[in-house]
Amino acid sequence: MTPIIGKDCHIILSHHEIDGGEGYGFLLAEDQGIKSGGVQITREVDSGGTTRLWLHFDVLLADRAVNPDGRLRLQTRSADYGKLCQFLDKQSEVCITSPAGTMLSLGAVGWTADERHQPGYSLIKCQFNNIGVYWPPVDPALLLLSIWDGTLTWNSSYWR
Repeated sequence: MTPIIGKDCHIILSHHEIDGGEGYGFLLAEDQGIKSGGVQITREVDSGGTTRLWLHFDVLLADRAVNPDGRLRLQTRSADYGKLCQFLDKQSEVCITSPAGTMLSLGAVGWTADERHQPGYSLIKCQFNNIGVYWPPVDPALLLLSIWDGTLTWNSSYWR
């Protein structure tokens, strides 16, 4: 089942070698502080015009977690952790979809995670950064229509 942001997850990660490229939704830590949950994007542009990105987010893992729509999360803490570790093992071609759009060509390179495992939950502070050419966020619906069997043509689609 395809995850839906705001319904059963806050963020979706995908990679063509994980579950055939099907996205996997994760819950993010939500608090009411100044630095509340969500995805933080840090940009750096050097004097040569190269843009580097760092995406930071805090994944919340727990048994009996509640989805954004109020339903009980079907995935277990262990299943979510195992899947997150698969993405943290990828150094390129990770796509991350957030409410801001889908960021392409990301990887877990350098500092990638700070893990806090408590008796009732785990909080994994993650970092992914862009590999190679910078692509601004793309509308996830347009990206989905651009896949091989999508409805867009070569000239009108968004190719990664």
